[in-house]
Amino acid sequence: MSLVVESPINRATTAAASRASSSHAGSDARVHRAYPSESSRALLGLLRLSQTAARELGEATTASTFAGVISKDVLRGLLGTLHLRHTGTMLHSRRVALLAFGLANHLGWDGRQLRVLEVAGLLHDVGKIGVPDTVLEKPGRLSIEESELIAVYNNVGFDILQACRVDRQVQEVISQSQQAYSPEYDAGHEWRLKTDIHMGARILAVADAYDSLCTEQPHRRAKTHQEIMAVLTESSGTQFDANVVSALDRWVQQEGLSFSSQGANQEEEQNSMCPIDTREADSISQIFTYLNTLERLYDGFHLVDTDGKILVWNRRAEKLLGRPAEGMLGQRWSPDLFGYRHLDERVMPTAETPMVRSIESGRTTLVPILARHAAGHPVQIELQSVPIFDEQGRLLGVAELHRDLSRSNGRRVHDFRDLKLAATRDPLTNVANRRELENQLAGRVDEFTEGGTEPFSVIFADADHFKRVNDTYGHSVGDQVLIDFARLLTQETYSGELVGRYGGEEFVILCPDTNLEQAVRRAERLRTTLRTAKIGGVDRLRVTASFGVAQAEQGDTVDTLLRRADKALYRAKEQGRDRTCSMTKAELINGEKIDSLPVEEVEPFLFRSRFAAVVASDMISYKLGGFVNDHKAVLTTVNTERVVMRIGRIGIQALLNPFSTETPVEIDLSMNGLAEALEKRGVPRIQFVVTIRPLRKLRDSGAFQQHAGELMIDLKRYFVAD
Repeated sequence: MSLVVESPINRATTAAASRASSSHAGSDARVHRAYPSESSRALLGLLRLSQTAARELGEATTASTFAGVISKDVLRGLLGTLHLRHTGTMLHSRRVALLAFGLANHLGWDGRQLRVLEVAGLLHDVGKIGVPDTVLEKPGRLSIEESELIAVYNNVGFDILQACRVDRQVQEVISQSQQAYSPEYDAGHEWRLKTDIHMGARILAVADAYDSLCTEQPHRRAKTHQEIMAVLTESSGTQFDANVVSALDRWVQQEGLSFSSQGANQEEEQNSMCPIDTREADSISQIFTYLNTLERLYDGFHLVDTDGKILVWNRRAEKLLGRPAEGMLGQRWSPDLFGYRHLDERVMPTAETPMVRSIESGRTTLVPILARHAAGHPVQIELQSVPIFDEQGRLLGVAELHRDLSRSNGRRVHDFRDLKLAATRDPLTNVANRRELENQLAGRVDEFTEGGTEPFSVIFADADHFKRVNDTYGHSVGDQVLIDFARLLTQETYSGELVGRYGGEEFVILCPDTNLEQAVRRAERLRTTLRTAKIGGVDRLRVTASFGVAQAEQGDTVDTLLRRADKALYRAKEQGRDRTCSMTKAELINGEKIDSLPVEEVEPFLFRSRFAAVVASDMISYKLGGFVNDHKAVLTTVNTERVVMRIGRIGIQALLNPFSTETPVEIDLSMNGLAEALEKRGVPRIQFVVTIRPLRKLRDSGAFQQHAGELMIDLKRYFVAD
């Protein structure tokens, strides 16, 4: 009989699966079906990353791995997510990998050791996937809290690398590169340099510092090679290995850098990146956010697969039980491994352990126990076992969370509340995170399925052209757009409704006691409010959103309800964005046409607005003339009360592209108060009423409204208007 079959985990899993398969439509089966929405999607994603890595590393082909160091798919996913999250950090990681690889090659390294160092260079900052841009791009020294945040996410990065089965040497090199290369005072009272630090870590530390110093930063200019060497040499023997610093100087002097140290080729480097799977990147980002919560909320955690092997053993677990990850990863879980006992010192049988009880019941289990520290003394902990199921109800693994009971008694109540709140909130926008949203939605679906009569609906909201915002104004403005968007949704919804960030620029609003028609009207109100709101802190920036609405129907699950709302949202995008669409189950099944809600009180191909400006009467023609000249406008009507102009031309290319945002338009500008100002020669506050209409037939009202809004903003700028 194999070791796998004899493991306690495997026996419990087999027994639980057997009971579930023989169970009829009773409570046990219902529990297992519910778990895909109740268990953490982030942990499920982490286990799937681990499965991908195990499969490709097991094949051990050069096509799927880097010499068995890491799965290529996993590496591509992590780097793609880092690139999408913060391009500057991604480019820095690539340059560090090139520097470390080139320097090691110069020192005579070859083969697999070079691959280990290259991968370590690429992934040494992977933890920054979870760090906000405001910290990464801060134009000054980090505060203690900000430094601690980065340290926590570095730990999260190691959790990810462990789960992804990245070569142990890669993890060792990255970990040791973050330690100071400093003298030690030995028992003979003589100074000696640390010799237990991996040579790859010494090289990586120098390469990391070199690229950071030679790259322009928000708080300082880029340094020359000579200036960098002066800094590195000054810290040699304490922070850096002096021999590595000298070797780097010789190598750069002899061969030069193989890339632009000033980042001049960043655009070329970006274009050379492989295509990014945004869904995969969003899933990995959620994993980082969830693991950050575990790192902050618990005193340790570990992850076990269905074979009983420990996949993740985080640094806090190392500290709590005195057991380094190197000795725990890959070991088979067993109560004997931890010396589990009841609080009264009785030995805890395998069947009574939280791990086995959670697998057999299909539920989270919480038990206070005594665990054996590596030094031999007992540690009193609260152990929480969380079974992780996939969408088909199959068990994929178990996460175990440790809380140190000897320390928790002194923990302040409000600290715990803050941590609990952090576990349910999106760190950027402060609305509910995806996990909390799905938990709340699962509760509503269960109530509705069990005979609830009150309807409820969900609204999917997605910011239009969000990538364009990031590309044009930068990620800091993009983050502010998301913050402002979430704040507007929260302020404009009712107290019983829940706003949550589903991922990226997508938000979901859970509307209790709301039917489809009411939810559509609510979405329309949110849409029209957003069109006139100041979002992102940039005057010229105009943000719109598309909305998809669905009402819960009998037979719905969390996934089917959200999928229907998402399909309605996709239809709104197809029809030109900045609109609301709804979908029923019948429309989804029968493929019926989903009509978007007519815009209330707004003609889709007519733009109206107004503004006020304090301007001298004789300056009207000057300011308006600047707008006319810059936009090559043709004046058709000019008097003291009204100016009509045309912008753009109707040509063959324009007619062939009915979705063009550069559509020719007519601008009708009425000026209330100008005639009186001319008589009195005063400087009054003049009211301008602007009407913009297209000069040809269009299909895309959203594109027209956006183009008209941009012209309106530009017109106000010429008059320095309110």
